[in-house]
Amino acid sequence: MPQTIPLQDATVYGPIRSRRLGASLGINILPVSHKVCSSNCVYCQYGWTPSTPSNERLKRAPVLLEEIADAFERHALEGTAVDCITLAGNGEPTLHPDLFVLTIGIKQLRDRYFPNAHVGILTDATQITRPQVRRALELLDVRYMKFDAADEATWRRINGPLGSTSFQEMLQALRSVPDIILQSMFIQGSYDNTDESHVRTWIEVVGSITPRSVQVYTVDRGTAAEGIQEVPREKLQAIADRLTAATAIPADVFD
Repeated sequence: MPQTIPLQDATVYGPIRSRRLGASLGINILPVSHKVCSSNCVYCQYGWTPSTPSNERLKRAPVLLEEIADAFERHALEGTAVDCITLAGNGEPTLHPDLFVLTIGIKQLRDRYFPNAHVGILTDATQITRPQVRRALELLDVRYMKFDAADEATWRRINGPLGSTSFQEMLQALRSVPDIILQSMFIQGSYDNTDESHVRTWIEVVGSITPRSVQVYTVDRGTAAEGIQEVPREKLQAIADRLTAATAIPADVFD
């Protein structure tokens, strides 16, 4: 795999042509000097989560919303096409203490500048057991939740959770959040979650979560760990087809 990519260096970046989201205008509410995440995924395009953060102070909601407003106005004047506005950036956005206020403000700015765009979030789902995070998620148009592993051992091996949330707590919370889209990354090589036993369990667990749909995909950028290989589209499609046949949950494949 190629090298990992640099961190985003601004609050608003893109739009990025995403395999899954279209023209996505990204929102980074986290620091620009270091990754801040509640996971340490082996396939992360930004590399490993540092154990010691930098001295950069976290920007709070008023400053961030001012920067977002300026960027949205500039893009609107330039006629930038935007399909979605996505909270993502340099790590896990649900770790920001002002997430609820930021979500309200971003939606208001969306209504002003890009009324046809969806506002969504990419999250590792580890924080959805927290009530204040769930309140913010409920305001969003689209909630993309990471779900790469069907059991705790695989989750810890591939996603490397860093907080105190257990797999079962996260799973129970996923089952209770309505209208979510799961994003499942499948990988091979030095780490592998495509073996028959895991795929079979993954189908059963996804069926118990009952998401709106599932996005099945594989790596297309550099990864934190060495030796990770992409999964052929044929295999991804077979996994997606098995899920839909067993659960009637729609599954889209991105390679």
